[in-house]
Amino acid sequence: MSRAPLALLPLMLLACNDQGFVPTASHNGDALPAIQVDPSFIDFGLVGQDDEPVVQTFTVSSVGGADLSVSGIELLGEGGAFTIVSEQTAFTLPPGTSQDIDVAYLASAAYDQMGQALVASNDPANPEALVELTGAGAVPELAIEPDPVDFGTGYIGCTQDSDLYLTNVGTDDLVIHSLSLQDDSAHVFDQTNDITFPLTLAPGQTQQVRVDFTPTSETSYRSRLVVSSNEPLGEREDEILGAGDYGGEYTDTWNIPTEPPSDIMFLVDQSGSMDDDQRRLGDNFSTFISSLNTYTRDWQIMVVNDDNGCNNSGILTSSSSNYQSTFSGAVGRGGGIYTESLLTPAANAVDKTDPTECNAGFMRADAMLHIIMVSDEHEQSRESSSTLVSRIIAKKGSSTNVRMSAIAGPIDGSGGCAEPATGYADAVSETGGVFLNICNDWATAANLELLAEASVHQDSFELTRNPVISTIAVRVNGLARNTGWTYDSAANAVEFSSNIPTSGDSVDITYSGNATCD
Repeated sequence: MSRAPLALLPLMLLACNDQGFVPTASHNGDALPAIQVDPSFIDFGLVGQDDEPVVQTFTVSSVGGADLSVSGIELLGEGGAFTIVSEQTAFTLPPGTSQDIDVAYLASAAYDQMGQALVASNDPANPEALVELTGAGAVPELAIEPDPVDFGTGYIGCTQDSDLYLTNVGTDDLVIHSLSLQDDSAHVFDQTNDITFPLTLAPGQTQQVRVDFTPTSETSYRSRLVVSSNEPLGEREDEILGAGDYGGEYTDTWNIPTEPPSDIMFLVDQSGSMDDDQRRLGDNFSTFISSLNTYTRDWQIMVVNDDNGCNNSGILTSSSSNYQSTFSGAVGRGGGIYTESLLTPAANAVDKTDPTECNAGFMRADAMLHIIMVSDEHEQSRESSSTLVSRIIAKKGSSTNVRMSAIAGPIDGSGGCAEPATGYADAVSETGGVFLNICNDWATAANLELLAEASVHQDSFELTRNPVISTIAVRVNGLARNTGWTYDSAANAVEFSSNIPTSGDSVDITYSGNATCD
């Protein structure tokens, strides 16, 4: 038998392939399984998120000399977009047979999505055959920046704002249905700009969202901005962080002098029914002074009975000669149309304490101002009692060093000899003064002691800054006082109700203060 030349063998084999003959896999003469997948690349094209899934097919063929056993088909890459829809993914193919495999593509994100179908078989030469999969999604997709939004540390009570941006980075219109802040039980975060929903963003379009942060305590805060839209994810979140801090720690200190200064003003109703009380006040002035001297000798006293507020006694001090007789004479002189409206001349008198006025030198900055009014009528000023009291406090500069007391008719009408002292009682209540019933024996040593004590003792201490109430700590002479005081927010002051600091005491009040906001 003649043999073909060796040089012609490759040409003969090529001719066989060109005519459709497939070589049979073998090893040492044994037939082997072999796999072929066709096509090896599938492009599903452009698919919208609302479109039906696109299904395409690839074929697995047995091209060897033995049965091809396919153990499974696994999707790699963006498996959420691609799905094997054929029921049978493990099968055996005799030589020369094939099996179709259907793959579905559902757009789950914008732009190109890539995947692979890995066909595992017993082909010794190609145990894992691959089919490349690609598809493009016409899908809206939301991006939120920055993430997280971190305000850092802000001052308690102060508001700061920050912007975040919602951008459609997809390939179809994004429809935002709502924005909501969640898991913010303290309500310190707030989305403040006005957005109308639904909000549609074309591809590439951005919406600014402003968030405010107002911390209320010294702690860390965490919230989430939840955005609901038509993107496949449905809801997307952006974390929002912040922390609160106080403006600082402060200590206000008072050193009460051993001889605390006291400025005392008497105003006495000059109507005819008041003759007895005028005499009683004059006759018992020495008793009042004796009590006052036990607290301090640094006192000033003047009597104001005229409408214009100018004193008619001069300014009496512990070194004045004949101050007893001067005072006794002054309480029964003067008067005018405001003699039953004593808050008006009181306010006028305080206004006239400037250096060029008639009461110059009376009202000292560091002294307690004690105004004592005596009348058997109700207060009849044209302005309200609260307006006149506010006027006096404003001139003094602080409510903590203003006391107003009254010797007048009980407000419940039980006095019998005098009208209920409406107006006067309000002034006493507002300033923490002393109210004595003019129909009783009001000039006793015990009652005059009350008036003397009120002329000196400071029971209210105004703070220099607005405090965080829970942080207030009070010490008197270095010892902590945990009870016997309250904080009055209207006056921004700590007020003692018992164990009131007295001459020579030091008072320290420490607190955390809120910052001054920009």
